[in-house]
Amino acid sequence: MKGLERASVSYTAMVKIFTFLATLWLAGCSSFENAILKNEQQICHVSETIGNTTSDWVFLPEHEVSFEHELDLYELLDLAFIHSPETKTAWAQAALASAQKTKVDSAFYPHAAISLNTARVEQLGAPEPNGKHLTTPLSNVIYPQVEINYSLFKFGAHRQSSQAALAALKAANFQFNQSLQDVAYRVELAYFSLDSAIAIVKANGQNLEDAKVALDAAQNRYQSGLANRQDLLKAQAAHSAAAFDLENSRSAVESARAHLAIAIGIRVNEKLRIVMSDAKVVPDVDELEHLIKKSLEMRQDMLAKRELLVAKQHGLEAKKYDQYPELVTGLKASRKKIQDTPGMYNNFEAYVGLRWDIFDGHLKMAERLMAHEELEISRQQLKAKALTVAGEVWECFYALKSAVQKLNSAQNSERCAWEAFNYSQEAYANGLCSFTDLLTSQNALSVARKQLVCAKNDLSVSWVRLIYCTGRILKK
Repeated sequence: MKGLERASVSYTAMVKIFTFLATLWLAGCSSFENAILKNEQQICHVSETIGNTTSDWVFLPEHEVSFEHELDLYELLDLAFIHSPETKTAWAQAALASAQKTKVDSAFYPHAAISLNTARVEQLGAPEPNGKHLTTPLSNVIYPQVEINYSLFKFGAHRQSSQAALAALKAANFQFNQSLQDVAYRVELAYFSLDSAIAIVKANGQNLEDAKVALDAAQNRYQSGLANRQDLLKAQAAHSAAAFDLENSRSAVESARAHLAIAIGIRVNEKLRIVMSDAKVVPDVDELEHLIKKSLEMRQDMLAKRELLVAKQHGLEAKKYDQYPELVTGLKASRKKIQDTPGMYNNFEAYVGLRWDIFDGHLKMAERLMAHEELEISRQQLKAKALTVAGEVWECFYALKSAVQKLNSAQNSERCAWEAFNYSQEAYANGLCSFTDLLTSQNALSVARKQLVCAKNDLSVSWVRLIYCTGRILKK
C-alpha cells in the first residue's frame, strides 16, 4: 500500500508540474500573439496600403501590371507604395525592431525550462573503518526536471536596455516613413522625366512640321526659278535633322518609361502611360530660415537619427549598470528514478542568490568602451545630418526661385521665336528675306521650344526636391 501511495503522490506531482508547464507554454503563446499584434499596431503608419501586401510576392519574369488608362502622378505613387521592394524591406526592418524590443523585454519575465535526463551512475558511500568505501553497482537513472529563473534586480540595466530597444523601434518606424518619402521622390522625378521626354517628342514633332513647311516653300520657289538649289538642299538637310531629333527623342521616352517602372517596382511595359502634367503657378514658399527649421523638425531621417542617438545613450547606461551584481531567484523541481531501487526520489529547491561576474577578461569594460564610442559616432552623424539637411533646403530653395524666373524667360523666348518664324515664312514667300533668314528663325524656334520644355521640367523637379528636402509629401 505504501508503494501505491508513493506512486499516487508521484503521479499527482508530475501532473501538477506538467500542468504548470502547459500553462506557461500557453501564456508564452498568448504573449507571442500579443507581441505580434502590438508590433502591427506600432508600425502601421500605412498598414492599409502595405499591410495588405505582405504575403509572399515573387517577381517572375512574366509578371506584368497592365493598365487600361493613363495614370496620373498620385496613382503612380499608390502603385509604388504597394510594389516597391524598398517599402517592403523597410516594413520588415520595422517588424524586426519590434521583435527585438520584445526580445529585450523578456528579461522582465521569469524563464522556465523542462528537461528529461538519463544517466548511468555509481554512488560512493562513506568510508568504513578499514578505509574502504561502500559503492553501489552501476545503475540507470531517469529523471525529469523543471527549472524557473527570474532576475529580481540589476540596478536598472534591463530597463535601460528596454528603453534602448524602444528608441531603436521608433527609429525603424521613422526610417519606414522615410523610405516612403524616398520612393515617392524617385517616382516623382521619374514621372517628370517621362513627362519632359514626351513633351520633347511633341516639340520635335512641331519642329518637323515647321521644317516641312520650310522645305515646301523652298521647293516652290526653286520650281518657280526664284531660289537656287543650295536653298533647297539646306531645307532638305534641316528636314532630315528634325526627323533625326524626333526619332532620338522617342527613344528617350522609352528609357524614361523604364526608369519610371523601376522606381515604381513593376516590370516595364508599353501599357504604362501617364497623364501629362500642367505647368502651374508654384505655391508661395515659407521664408528660408523657417523652411530649414521645419525640415530639421519634420524630416523622418532626422527623427530616426535622433532616436538612434537616444538608443545609444540608453545602451551606454545599460552597459554601465551591467557591471554590478544581479539579484536572482529560482525554483528547481525533479523526480529521480534509480534502476533496481524502489520508489521515486523527489527534489525541490528554491533559492535567492547574488550573481556577480567579478572578472570576465575585460569583456564588460570593452563593451562599455564600444558603447561610448558608438554614442559619439551617433552624435556626430546627427550633427552631420543636420548640416546636410540645412544645405539641401538652401540649395533647393534658390533652385526653385531660379526655375520660376527661367520658366518666364523661356515662355517669352518661345513666343518671340514663334512670331519671328511666322514673319520670316511670309517674308521668304514674298521674296523679302533669304532662306538663310528663314532657316535661322526656324532653328531659333526649335531651340526655344526645347528650352521651354526643360524650364517646365526644372520647375517641377525643383518644387518636388524642395518638398522632399523639407520632409513633406506632394499633395494634390
